[in-house]
Amino acid sequence: MRVSGPLVVAEGMRGSMVYEVVYVGEERLIGEIIGMQEDKAFIQVYEDTTGLKVGEPVEGSGSLLSAELGPGIVGKVFDGLQRPLSTIGELIGPFVKRGIKLPALPRNIKWYFKRSKDVKIGDKVGPGDVIGVVKETELIDHYIMVPPNVHGTLKELVNDGDYTVEDVIAVIESNGVKHYVRLMQRWPVRKPRPYSSRLEPTEPLITGQRVLDLMFPIARGGKAAVPGGFGSGKCVPPGTPVLLTNWDLIPIDELYRNAEGRRIKLNDKEELIELKKPINVLGFDGIRFKVVKATHIYKGYTDKLIEIKTSTGKTLKVTPNHKLPVIDSYGTVRYIKAIDIRPGMHLIVPKKVPLVGNEPKIPIERLAKYEDVVSKDAEVNERVREFLNKLSMKDLKELCNTVGISLSTLNDIKKRKRSIPLRLIVTIKKTFNVDLGSPRILGLRRSKLSLRIPLKVSEELAELLGLILADGSIVKNRVVFFNNSSELRRKFNDLLYKTFGLRGREKIANTVYAVEVTSSLLARFLKEVFDIPSKRKSRNAVVPRIIMKASPKIIAAFIRGLYLGDGSFHQSTLEISSSSPKLISGLAYLLLKLGISYSISKDEKYHRYRLFITSVRDLKKFYEIVLLNVSNLDISKIRKLKEYVSSKELGSILKDAVPLDPRFLKLIYRVLSKRKLGSEGINIGNYIYNGERLGYKTILKLKHVLMRSLDVRVTEALTLIERLKTLLSMLNYVTFERVEHVNVIKYEGEVYDLVVEETHNFIGGEVPVIYHNTVLLQTLTKWSRTKLNIYVGCGERGNEMADALHSFLRLKDPVSGRPLYEKAVFIANTSNMPVAARETSVFLGVTIGEYFRDMGYDVLMVADSTSRWAEAMREISARLEEMPGEEGFPAYLGSRLAEFYERSGRVKCLGRPKREGSLTIVGAVSPPGADFSEPVTQNTLRYIGTFIALDVALANRRHFPAVNWLMSYSLYVETVARWWSKRYPRWKEMRDRALSILQREAELMEIVRLVGPDALPDNDKLLLDVAKMIREDFLQQNAFHPIDCYCPPDKTVKILEIILKFYELSSKALEVGVPLEKVRALPVRAKIARLKHVPYEDFSKVYESLSKELADSFKKLMEGTS
Repeated sequence: MRVSGPLVVAEGMRGSMVYEVVYVGEERLIGEIIGMQEDKAFIQVYEDTTGLKVGEPVEGSGSLLSAELGPGIVGKVFDGLQRPLSTIGELIGPFVKRGIKLPALPRNIKWYFKRSKDVKIGDKVGPGDVIGVVKETELIDHYIMVPPNVHGTLKELVNDGDYTVEDVIAVIESNGVKHYVRLMQRWPVRKPRPYSSRLEPTEPLITGQRVLDLMFPIARGGKAAVPGGFGSGKCVPPGTPVLLTNWDLIPIDELYRNAEGRRIKLNDKEELIELKKPINVLGFDGIRFKVVKATHIYKGYTDKLIEIKTSTGKTLKVTPNHKLPVIDSYGTVRYIKAIDIRPGMHLIVPKKVPLVGNEPKIPIERLAKYEDVVSKDAEVNERVREFLNKLSMKDLKELCNTVGISLSTLNDIKKRKRSIPLRLIVTIKKTFNVDLGSPRILGLRRSKLSLRIPLKVSEELAELLGLILADGSIVKNRVVFFNNSSELRRKFNDLLYKTFGLRGREKIANTVYAVEVTSSLLARFLKEVFDIPSKRKSRNAVVPRIIMKASPKIIAAFIRGLYLGDGSFHQSTLEISSSSPKLISGLAYLLLKLGISYSISKDEKYHRYRLFITSVRDLKKFYEIVLLNVSNLDISKIRKLKEYVSSKELGSILKDAVPLDPRFLKLIYRVLSKRKLGSEGINIGNYIYNGERLGYKTILKLKHVLMRSLDVRVTEALTLIERLKTLLSMLNYVTFERVEHVNVIKYEGEVYDLVVEETHNFIGGEVPVIYHNTVLLQTLTKWSRTKLNIYVGCGERGNEMADALHSFLRLKDPVSGRPLYEKAVFIANTSNMPVAARETSVFLGVTIGEYFRDMGYDVLMVADSTSRWAEAMREISARLEEMPGEEGFPAYLGSRLAEFYERSGRVKCLGRPKREGSLTIVGAVSPPGADFSEPVTQNTLRYIGTFIALDVALANRRHFPAVNWLMSYSLYVETVARWWSKRYPRWKEMRDRALSILQREAELMEIVRLVGPDALPDNDKLLLDVAKMIREDFLQQNAFHPIDCYCPPDKTVKILEIILKFYELSSKALEVGVPLEKVRALPVRAKIARLKHVPYEDFSKVYESLSKELADSFKKLMEGTS
């Protein structure tokens, strides 16, 4: 025997069958023979083969890999071998141990069997005949059928009653042979179940999604694929900080973990949390920053990241499809995918953001964790004792239990025999919602020393914190400040006394002068309240959270302390360095609050992070905001900076210069001549011919000159003025940084995104940058009008599969209101299971689907994703040393996919009563990099009827469902047209008309990009308007909206009908001379946009009223023209 991963080669197996189930090794691991060569059997083992030894036995079973089909299957979770995972979890825990064998259907549960009235003893019965029914769930009647290979005379049939799946309920005799029929039957998973005849799929699968039902219908019994690339989200890696409006910097993965709200599984690797309480963040609206709400948090997965470095040293890592704001050469903001960013482009990065929130209080309650911290504030203590004297004995006892003190101790506190613990004051506030005030003086029990506690952060405290983070340390109960400057040591001592009422003593520590203060309480205060680390401070230091939230004056004082300790000024460059990346990151955000630009680099040799300020304007601003209060100190770095900024005039700043294209600048000559510009002191020749960039001052001057020239060429002048005004407004808040390096780095892991209203972006990152933010299979599973849904998770990660299952357990069936799992079957195959089991999970799912189809039910099976199954085939094929096909996939990839998809269909079922059933298969395809030309996608396209192409560009624009109407197609349009035409005769005409409008829009947009929309005639402008209405008011559908998440067919048709009626009437109005602006101004247009949000029960009335208003509006327009 040979073992190679999941592949085992066994000898002495002559007489075995291909696809026979075998038991491998001493632990009898389940495997399946996938090939025979003489007496050698090639076995793919569906369990972990670690530790399997050569020489261990292989035992054949004589049977094919089969599914158990009977009551108990609905609402359950199975693995690819149909082992009940919920039962296994109860018996052995969350992980499936190898060798474990449990029956798929419970043997001890009895089901109430009700025999059919249409059959009686002595009747001839055959395959598919219904002999009884079991009420499996409130939604599913489980029909008990004669197995496909059994026919004859019914000799026995049990009475109505309770039976297990192994009990014999009927005996059928054929040619003297008796066949015993039970509630359960077995069927080989690789063998299609028989049917009477195949029917044409003439009825659509109604999904409630307008883009599918009307544009790209899936037929009942049809086949569809939903392709979307791995890592196609627009996300950032875990650990990326997000700036909230209260100036908390929270890693995005922490936001995700702590989020409260409705969790929605999007696909195999994606989840969306609809936040119960939206998060306030800062977004860029194209001109300035504003407070916006993040309503959802998204988690996805990627196999690569794009690392982008700018000219100032800012580095950001995002997924390839994450869009970043850039300023183009015509001065407009564009959002470009990270994968398309190139060196030389200019990213838009924050320079100054608005201040939001109030001055925070110092959270001294953090010291309540220490039992010996007591209040020495006489006023607060008196209020506490008065409050305690008013409490009942019951409240006092509960208070003692909470605080952890005895009742006698509490009585001593009331009698002034004991100090009042800070923990008691904090507990009273939390328990009784009574604010007795915060102690201004704290001490330690059994110590006469006390510490004055500031209630708010003062400038003195902020500067002191900066000095400690720069050159200080906390050693046990001592705080030490190291610096050879007597001026700074004296300042440290003065700040210490002003803030805490303490004075340190001078000392020499290892040849360095220092100030040391011994106070255990001060050391605790700095560690607990301000997050100053006591170990490895140089690498672990962070900007205290309370400083991040502070006002500009407090921030300036903190930065002053940092600069006086760790800063320097040399040859026109100010520098603050640290070994802690988080400290420099926090400092970058503080400078953002002050509106001071900077650059960052990393010293690889010494592992230090360096922040630079170089422009005269920013150096002057730094000196005036940060250092003016200490300009009298005789310290070299202050004196040099003062002399430098005093001797320099403010000029243009490179980061404030706009990289405009010379062709754009030449447009100015169409409005103003060179002579006119020259007379105003403006020479744009250097910017046109020498590659120089326009600065803020020049743009401002140009704007004023253009405004005075409005009488020359009004249109061109106004266009230029608006563009320049936008640039000037932007430069107050952002800068344009040149991209220096773009690298693709390998990264396999989770990524995150925020769904942000209005701006669709947010500020975040280790240094502040603008990130762009970011549900179809689950929607299909929830809303499709089918009797049973089967969800197969193929190759999922365990935690994501668990999340998916929990999500389905929370869903409700839209028709009955019952839990969705009462009409669903789940098959979970996680990525840590042997890859061979992925294939069995897919075929098990389709076998269960066929079984319920044979009952006359419409069944939907979603396989997510077939790409992982194909990857498993590739691995097994490689271990078999087969000749590889394209990209290493086996040559039989196409035929294996065909075996799977061709088992779908609408059929006449075998047996009596006569019935029809259907099995619809929707497979998710996950091509790497969203490359639809790769083999799995291309082979899938050969067998499917509906191709639903998900488009990342649409998702970027928050157009959901993100189905690309130019790439998607359906081959079922003609077959389902009869169904639609009986109900809505103009369905086909409207569909074709809408698609032609969207196609024409795509063609016109190419022209618009070249010459602008104003160059188009009014009829083309109207077409663009109507195409937008189709996209936004019809195709776009909110899966989270209580009304719009599901759209019935008649509502779908009427929404499109009224949009096309608007187009028809608008075209006629233009023909008779009505100006397009008047058509655009009609109030009825906005009402059409809101039509999809009208509740279904009110829709007909609102539709009729709106149709009348539409006709009347255009009648008045055209009468006014004539």
